[in-house]
Amino acid sequence: MHLAILSLVKDKTIHGAEIYRILKEKFKIDVPKPMIYGLLRRMEYFGFLASKWDVESGGPARRMYKITEEGLEYLKESIENLKKIKNIIDNLLSETIDKQY
Repeated sequence: MHLAILSLVKDKTIHGAEIYRILKEKFKIDVPKPMIYGLLRRMEYFGFLASKWDVESGGPARRMYKITEEGLEYLKESIENLKKIKNIIDNLLSETIDKQY
């Protein structure tokens, strides 16, 4: 889930409720909001995200998250690893389908 969040935050600064909504709509990930907020705080602790309070938008204050350089590098490396794993899975599935177990 953290990779999905980083992929959302890499494009724009975004608040937690919007992250929750997009995860649910785009990725079909439906987890409790507190889990999302806890993950956001951990990713910030590890340096993948930075946040600041937005109090100027006219509504209630919101913590806005943006990706850091460290977060971008982590996301890039993770995507490369996922591509390798995908190739392995694709090969295993094609062999399984060919052999008709």
